[in-house]
Amino acid sequence: MNENNQLKKKKALIIDDDLPSIRLLAEELNKRDDIELCATAESLLEGERLIAQHKPDVIFLDMKFPEGNGLAWYEEAELPENTRVVFHTCYQRYIHDALSLKVFDFLLKPFEASELDVVIKRLQSLPTENGCQKAQSLSVPNLHSATAHGSRLISITSVTNSKVIVNPSEIVYFRYITERKIWECVFFSLKRIILKRQTTAETILGYGPDFVRTHKHFIVNVRYIGIINGNDCILLPPLDNIDEIKISKTFRRELMDRFYDI
Repeated sequence: MNENNQLKKKKALIIDDDLPSIRLLAEELNKRDDIELCATAESLLEGERLIAQHKPDVIFLDMKFPEGNGLAWYEEAELPENTRVVFHTCYQRYIHDALSLKVFDFLLKPFEASELDVVIKRLQSLPTENGCQKAQSLSVPNLHSATAHGSRLISITSVTNSKVIVNPSEIVYFRYITERKIWECVFFSLKRIILKRQTTAETILGYGPDFVRTHKHFIVNVRYIGIINGNDCILLPPLDNIDEIKISKTFRRELMDRFYDI
């Protein structure tokens, strides 16, 4: 492995009191050649010792421990300057609190390999200088960036009538499923939620100023758009392999105006 590849490889630490969760995440991390699992800890105290020893680039941190709360620990922890924290937990209700503390990301249990892939790619995308990770956010919105800039959280309702509280910056686009006559929401993690049938395009456009209609079947978060090429809307990496978003003549002018106003 050459020097450049060594610089790109990130060190990871897992802090979790649930052994099956540790094993599952460790197996997925060990399959990758762009990250090195340097250690695992089953308690916050052991985690503090291993952080000081290994100075990891990313910590996968559980939320609940017998000795305390992972979120409270994170709020008080003195971490190395360039260490990012990903909450690896099944407690989705803590997302809002974590957002306010500017955690790097969430990995909800049980996770898909593709969801972990998105987290690692975002970690790899952080700018570097002289081989060291710079302490700044991604060029594309991460989980907390909109909140850090004062954006409000919104509530969307699924087809099962479940309320989901999200940050608008997590949403990449909405797609209208013609055969079902229903909208679906696509997140940065590539998770998809089918919205309730009463959801209209006007409802979606009201979720925030960054949402713009590109086609009768698509509403896109303009901040994720990288290139407008004819009738194709190409998203920023690592989402640039998504090729289903189209642009129609009806909405092209407004889209172009919004795109160049960013």
